[in-house]
Amino acid sequence: MFVTSVFCVPAPVSAEEHPQTQGLQIHTSTVDGYRFDYTLYDFPERKTQHLMVSITGPDGAAVEQGEVGFLVTGPGGSKQKAMTMGMKGAYGADMNFGEKGVYSIKTKAVFGDKKLFDQFNYEVK
Repeated sequence: MFVTSVFCVPAPVSAEEHPQTQGLQIHTSTVDGYRFDYTLYDFPERKTQHLMVSITGPDGAAVEQGEVGFLVTGPGGSKQKAMTMGMKGAYGADMNFGEKGVYSIKTKAVFGDKKLFDQFNYEVK
């Protein structure tokens, strides 16, 4: 089970998005008027997790055309980099949060000429 000191609210999803799993909303932030909502899905059978971010523009509309990447630094200093895939109004990538401790999550989002950077910590207990 994942526990976080940030936001920890169950985020139900439909079966077509993530079968037999429930996501955990782990963080929400605003960067230059854009809202970033992060959800983490656990896939124990694959021994991995799936990190998703939904991005909403200042106008309230989902931002669906762009490139988003994650850089996750684990408790022991190990680094994971991933370019996301667009999925139903969000961007996601498989990441490993299997070790207990604090993870630093950095996000870079590029939409046309707009570049947005976000960063937060997530703790696995």
